[in-house]
Amino acid sequence: MQHAFIVSDRTGLTAAAMAQSLMSQFPRVDFHTRMLTFVDTTAKARAVVDQVREATVRDGTAPLMFMTVAQEAIREVFRQEELEVFDLFETFIGPLEQRLGTASSHTVGRSHAVGDEAAYSARIAAVHFALQTDDGLELDHYGRAELIVVGVSRCGKTPVSLYLSLHYGIYVANYPLTGDELGRRTLPPALEPHRDKLFALTIDPRRLTQIRSERLPGTRYAEPATCQQEVAQAESLFRSNRVPLLNTTRMSVEEIGAMIVNRVPALQQR
Repeated sequence: MQHAFIVSDRTGLTAAAMAQSLMSQFPRVDFHTRMLTFVDTTAKARAVVDQVREATVRDGTAPLMFMTVAQEAIREVFRQEELEVFDLFETFIGPLEQRLGTASSHTVGRSHAVGDEAAYSARIAAVHFALQTDDGLELDHYGRAELIVVGVSRCGKTPVSLYLSLHYGIYVANYPLTGDELGRRTLPPALEPHRDKLFALTIDPRRLTQIRSERLPGTRYAEPATCQQEVAQAESLFRSNRVPLLNTTRMSVEEIGAMIVNRVPALQQR
C-alpha cells in the first residue's frame, strides 16, 4: 500500500481532484490517501512534517505528498525539510507568470471563492430545485426543468442531479421508474410532455443488486432477479422512446455529469 498526503491551505478540493486524477493512472497501486486541510501557518506545516516523518518510519517508505499551498513561507517549511513534494501550484504558477508577463496574487482559496455572486446564487437556486423535485416530487415544477434524469431506483439519479445543479447551475429534476411504468412501452404521463428534456441512466444489474442490498437487505427490492428485470424493462422503454441513455456502472458522479453535459447540446454552454 502506498500512502499519500494531500495538503492544502484551504479545503483541499483542488489538490484532491488533481491528486486523484494523477493516482488513477496507476491502477495497480493501492493508494491510501489522507487529507490535511487548512494548513495555513508555518506551525501547522511543521506538524504535517512530523506526521510525514512518523508515517515514513511506520511504513518503511515515505508517503507521497500532493500540495496546493499559496503562501511561500509555508511551502518553504517543506523545502527545508527536504521532503519529496508534488507542489501543484509551483508546477504551474511559475510558467504561467512567465507566459502572462505578470506575477500571480498568491492568494489563499481563490479557486473556490465566490467570484461571481450572480452565478453563485444561480447554482444555489438550482440545488434547491433539484431537492424540491428529487425522486419524482413536485411534478408540476417540471416545466422549469432544463433536464430530467430518469432511471430505476438507486441507479444514481439523485447524486448526479445535485452535482449538475451545484457545479453547472442546471435545473435538474429526477424521476424513478417503478411498478407498472416499467412494463409499458410508453413514457409515464408525467414525463411525456417533457420528453425533449429526458436523459436516462442505467446500471449493471449485479451492481444494482449490491447497492440495494446495502440499503434494504433481504427484500424483493434487492433480489438479483428483480434488479435484472427492472434494468431490462427500463432500457427497453428508453430505446423505444429514443431517450438518451448512459450506463453509470463504472463511472463517478463527476464523469456522469460531464458526459451528460457533453451529450446534451442545450447544456453545453454552461
